[in-house]
Amino acid sequence: MTHPPSHALTLADLAAGHFEPLVNQVFRVRWPKTSEDLVLESVKIGPQDGYPGSARQPFSLIFNGTTPGLLLHQHIHPLDHDDLGRQEVFLVPIGQNADGTFRYQASFN
Repeated sequence: MTHPPSHALTLADLAAGHFEPLVNQVFRVRWPKTSEDLVLESVKIGPQDGYPGSARQPFSLIFNGTTPGLLLHQHIHPLDHDDLGRQEVFLVPIGQNADGTFRYQASFN
């Protein structure tokens, strides 16, 4: 699938296909007092008929943090990637890994 240039992508434009080739790549969250690298673990595609009238098929992203003990709270975070640019994404912490890093989910409907 061919995608428009990254500078043209908005959050509403993004689909699972934009993220699938980026599994195991780093996305950066940068705030003035916090920075964390998140590694995209997986892309989970939801049911096509789950949201009638939706412009895209629902999907979710699972990320793993890289800094033990650093928890990003449930919030809209600026997520940067070299191919996708900056996207403001709502991240939800969903658990802690054995190494003390945290797992996050972002859902798109």
